Amino acid sequence: MRSFCFLASLAAIAGCSQANDAADVPAEPAAIEVTTPEPNTPIGNLAGEYRVAGINGAPIDAPFGLALSVTESRMFFGDFCGGYAWDYRLEGTRIETARAASPDAACLATVSKHRSVFDLVEALDAVTQASRTPSNGIELAGAGRSVTLYSQ
Repeated sequence: MRSFCFLASLAAIAGCSQANDAADVPAEPAAIEVTTPEPNTPIGNLAGEYRVAGINGAPIDAPFGLALSVTESRMFFGDFCGGYAWDYRLEGTRIETARAASPDAACLATVSKHRSVFDLVEALDAVTQASRTPSNGIELAGAGRSVTLYSQ
């Protein structure tokens, strides 16, 4: 009788373990769909605060950061000597800029600025295209120049 109980117990355990083994197998993880914008994807609204991450295809190599403030129709850069401003119009991936303000020349002659400041200004003067980058940044480009921006 003892053998019968032992064998019945083993059969019960064996039957349960198959079900438990199936339950212990983790389900396949659901595939995560990551979408990256296609090159030349329109950016929509440009208004916001941005970190300038690159100029003319190269990262900024300076001991400081550069920031660009953008409203619905104007870009602002710099707080020295009055700074720079550009009026702009964005339609799809086309952007037109027109410099609206520049630092006071007499003041600018008295301050020392890193070359990247002037590279940024020259690039923003020349841009004609605005699009999303694969890393979800914004690239403003034109005339062989470019500015890469990331939201702050």
